[in-house]
Amino acid sequence: MDEIKKWTIYLIFLVAGFATGVGSIGLFPQFWLQYGITGMVVYVLFLAVLTYVAVLEAETVMKSGYYFVELYNKVSNRPAMILSIFAVVAMFLSYYTANTMLSILSPVLGTGTVARLIAKIIMFAIIFLILTRAKEKTFAIMALGSVFFVVAVLLTAIAFKAQIPENAAFLGMAKHMMVARHGISLAMIKAAAERAIYGVGLGFAFYLMLGSFINERFNTKVIIGTGILIQLLIGVLSTVIVVYAIAPTTPDRLLEYVYGGEEGAIQMLGDLPDILADYPILLALIGISAFFAGFTSLLPTAEVGLQIIESMIGIGRTKAATYLIGVSLLIGIFDSPPTIADMVLKAVVVATFFTAIYELYPVVSSKEKLSAPAMAVVAISALILAVGGLYAFFGVFKAGGVYIVSGILAAIIILFGLLGDSLVPQKAA
Repeated sequence: MDEIKKWTIYLIFLVAGFATGVGSIGLFPQFWLQYGITGMVVYVLFLAVLTYVAVLEAETVMKSGYYFVELYNKVSNRPAMILSIFAVVAMFLSYYTANTMLSILSPVLGTGTVARLIAKIIMFAIIFLILTRAKEKTFAIMALGSVFFVVAVLLTAIAFKAQIPENAAFLGMAKHMMVARHGISLAMIKAAAERAIYGVGLGFAFYLMLGSFINERFNTKVIIGTGILIQLLIGVLSTVIVVYAIAPTTPDRLLEYVYGGEEGAIQMLGDLPDILADYPILLALIGISAFFAGFTSLLPTAEVGLQIIESMIGIGRTKAATYLIGVSLLIGIFDSPPTIADMVLKAVVVATFFTAIYELYPVVSSKEKLSAPAMAVVAISALILAVGGLYAFFGVFKAGGVYIVSGILAAIIILFGLLGDSLVPQKAA
């Protein structure tokens, strides 16, 4: 196998691992069960549009000859946008590190404040070691971790199907929920767009970074398209896993999970040791799958944050990794309480609708003219993201309480990206 084919396979799994997070195991099944086949169709449509956007982003950077951070600093003169993306990366890491490590430690630590903080510290230490010690092998480690993850999910789905007794009433209800037809609502559109954004991984500049490290010998459509397809298949397998994992309980427990939101999904994972007390091997398999789902998303996201710091400040890799972990962990200390963690997650969700639009800026401002179909996709995706983001804003303010802070944090990040260029030292082209 030649080097291009080998790295194409690596990159496909790198994309699949980045796009597939704990949300694909805990939240995608929740979305599908709540909104049925109608929601799934809407989700797939959004996924197709946003996947093409990811391809455009990677190809734009690849053809430009610039490093992705340089496109904002030296070409577009919009450094505040890339810093807004960095803020989202740091907040995401502060929240997601806890969820990832708790997928295997929750049976021992629980899911409370202290548990979340301990989990973050351990996960950040692992990330720091890989980022600083692996160096040029970092991408290979990410890709191989993703291969292991895909195999683990497949084996877990097969094992659950084989070992959990068929509960006709319970499984019948779950299947009915999955194929149910619902009227299309703003809530469904918002949820589908949100899941698609996370399903592709927009808002974190990953595809811009990817474009910096490949050339015209690589087929970006094959790499990104196949990676996202694998992510979708993992979501389907994860739905099988979740349904069978809850099967030993009652239909009411399934409904609590389906309508419990993000923290409800985390709570379900925390309850699995009790639910699967008679199935220790299955419990271990789902824990390993969830851990690698998070791990393969955290590493590429952390790599983006590291490279933004490295390029913006002009420092070495180890020092940039230290700054990234330090900032993210500092945020993580404050958002360790579950309520505050959920508030930060909502802020990240709202902000990513708009930082995903910021990712489009190099595409639309590129010297290379886009074709009419490409411009149409960019316009449609920008509209989807803007409407979804505004709806998410209204949602957090309507929820009230601590979630008002979510809206305020997101607004600060977004407005800085739009108006903060004068506050950032700009570099000459």
